[in-house]
Formats: sequence, C-alpha cells, structure tokens
Amino acid sequence: MTGALVPVIARQQWRLLVRDRRLAVLALSLLLALLAAGIAGAALHGAREEERRAAQAQEARVWASQGPANPHGAAHFGRYFFKPVSPLAVVDPGLLPQLGTSLKVEAHANNPARNRTIDGGTALDRFGALSPATMLQLFAPLLVILSGFSAFSGERARGLLRQELAAGASPAALMAGRLGGLGATAGLLLAVATLASALALAGSGGGLTEFSALLWMMLGYGLYLLAFAALTLAASAAFASARTALVVLLAFWAMATLFVPRIAPTVAEALAPTASGPAFEAAVTREVREGPSGHDPQDARLDRLRRTTMQRYGVSKLEDLPIDFNGIALSAGEQLSTAIYRRHFAALYDGYDRQAAIQRGFSLLSPLQAVRPWSAALAQSDQYAHRRFLEQADGFRYDLVQTLNRAIIHRPKGGEGHHRCDPGFRK
Repeated sequence: MTGALVPVIARQQWRLLVRDRRLAVLALSLLLALLAAGIAGAALHGAREEERRAAQAQEARVWASQGPANPHGAAHFGRYFFKPVSPLAVVDPGLLPQLGTSLKVEAHANNPARNRTIDGGTALDRFGALSPATMLQLFAPLLVILSGFSAFSGERARGLLRQELAAGASPAALMAGRLGGLGATAGLLLAVATLASALALAGSGGGLTEFSALLWMMLGYGLYLLAFAALTLAASAAFASARTALVVLLAFWAMATLFVPRIAPTVAEALAPTASGPAFEAAVTREVREGPSGHDPQDARLDRLRRTTMQRYGVSKLEDLPIDFNGIALSAGEQLSTAIYRRHFAALYDGYDRQAAIQRGFSLLSPLQAVRPWSAALAQSDQYAHRRFLEQADGFRYDLVQTLNRAIIHRPKGGEGHHRCDPGFRK
C-alpha cells in the first residue's frame, strides 16, 4: 500500500509545481537560456575553428616560403601550432579560457601555450561563457531549490502533512514521492539541456564519439541535480518553517556554487604548491647550464663529446671528421635539454594533478567540485587534454629539430650548409 502511494504523491507534487506560475516563468527562462547558450556556443566554436584553420594554413605557408636556410636557423625560426578544440567544448568550455591556444615549437625550448581567450575577451566571448554546462552547474540547482524548499515545511505549516500521515502515507513514501516529482522537474531541465547540447554539437561537427560522451556527461548532471533535490527535501523536512529552509538552502547553494569553487584552488595551491613561470624557467636553465647533477657544466660536456667523437672516427682534429661536429653538438644538446624540460614539465603537471585531487576533496561541501571535472574531462576541455596537446607538440618539435640537426651532421664538406624546407618538413 505504501509503495503504491509513491507515484500518486509524485504526480501530486508535479502538478503543484506546474501550477506555480512563478516557477513556470523561472523554468521557461532557464530553458530558453539553455537553448540560447547552445546556439551561441556553436556559433562561437565555428568562428574560432575557422580562425584556427586559417592561422594554421598561413603558418604552413610562412614555413614553406623560407627558401634555402641554415638548418639550425630554421630550427630557431620554429613553427606555430594552434590547438584544436573538441566539438563538445560548445557544451562545456571547461578550462579552455584559462589555457593557451597557440604554441611555438623551436630548438632548445619547450614553450608554454600562449593567447588565452580569457585575456581581452570580447562581449561575444563573455556571452559564450554562459554555456549549457554553466546553466546546469549554477542555475539548475537553484531552480530545484526554489521548486522543493516548501515540499514538507509548507505542508506542515498548513496542517496538510499531518493529514497525509494520518491517511496512511509513511514518511518514506512521502519523501520518495516528492523526490520523484522534484526529480521530474530536474529531468525536464536535463532533457532540454541534452537537446540543446545535441543541436550545438551537431552544428559543430560532432560525431558518434562526442554524442556518446554527451550522454555520459548528462548522466553526471542528472546525479548532480538529484543530489540537490535530495538535499532540498531533507532541509524542507528538517525545518519547521519554509522560510528557514529556503534561507539555509540558498546559503548552501551560494557556498557550493560560488564560494567553494573559488577557495578550493587557493587551498590546493597552498597544500600542493607548484613553480611559477619564472622559477620554472630558471630551474630548467640552471640544469641545462650545470647538468642534471649540478656539477657537469656545458663546457665540460662539450669537451667530452669532442673527444669521444674523434675517437669514434679515429681522427685527432675536428677538421678531419667526415661529418660536421656542429650537428653532433646540437643534437646532443637538444637531447639533453628536451629530457630536462620534459622531466620538469612532468613534475609541474603532476603538481597540477595533486591540486585537482585536493579540489575534488571539497565535493562533500560542493557537489560542483565533483561534476565539473567529470564534465570537462568528457568535453576534453580540462588540463589533461591540454597536457596531451603539449606533449604531442613537443614530440613533433623534437623530431623536427633532430631532423634538421642530422641535415647539419651530414651536409657536404665545404658546403654552405643551406637547407631547403621540402614537403617532409612542411607536414
């Protein structure tokens, strides 16, 4: 009997919510905002992708038009890469505004990405930041709270709760039924968000993989809103006054969505500090100059390399080598500096990973700290996706520079040492 009451109570709760015109207006406003955010995100993604492709094509033309050039000069001339963005970023931009979009690859350096979209953003950029993910993370929980804060406390004040209990409805059935009704409200929001996101994704060139990731993303948001619905009903049942329940819930919403997400990175940085940009570069430069041990300066390494190279070829003077020693030295230096840069970058990003874990530890105070990294990871707009881009670019950089160094090693004796960028280098 009690179990049979649950769907009845859920339908009753749903009808009460639908009849509330204020809630209907708020819900409709949020639904329209979700659709607008999806459309704006797709337009912004398309414009930026067009800019990225044009910039990459222009960069390739500049590289190919160098003409004959010294190989090492070409290595320092370098190449620029512009980070591609997953179509799912229209749903959740994640950390993309804080991360760089372009990267220069050159000899002896592992450069960070530059040109963050958050720097000098336009009005369109700021509107684009109101993504479907932002709506679900910040405003959907608020609507859930406004829909359910009086579910128990309001009926208690009117004497209806006592009548329901006297009629045979158990507290568990009342809670389950109201959770079902409130969950239906959240489900409607989620359905519209999924539709808006799917349309935006289709307009951004998303494929089967992205649509599958979108469904997993929305599953996470469903659990997120369900958690807020359960907390809302628990507060409504715990407090005698609907006003008190509302104040407590609004305070929790502000803490969970506004306060904790701002203090969590500060706490994480304090507990797991990472090197600043200047300190990072200074540490790498010092290790390149003094060697990994700190007692192996560049001059000593170069002298050893001269001796071992001459011994290998059985000559007593560098001029008698059948190859160009400059290329040997450049190749060895590139190998060492790359290993040092990669080790320091790995340590830096391991520190970022520790900070991210600390921030997730705030999930008990803020469910947003759990759903936000889940969503950004599926959208490939988190720091892990950015790290993969940097590592792939560095792999290309190292192969390119060492290819140019080999051109120096094996250039003809007495030649000018010029190297024409052939199609292999332009790819």
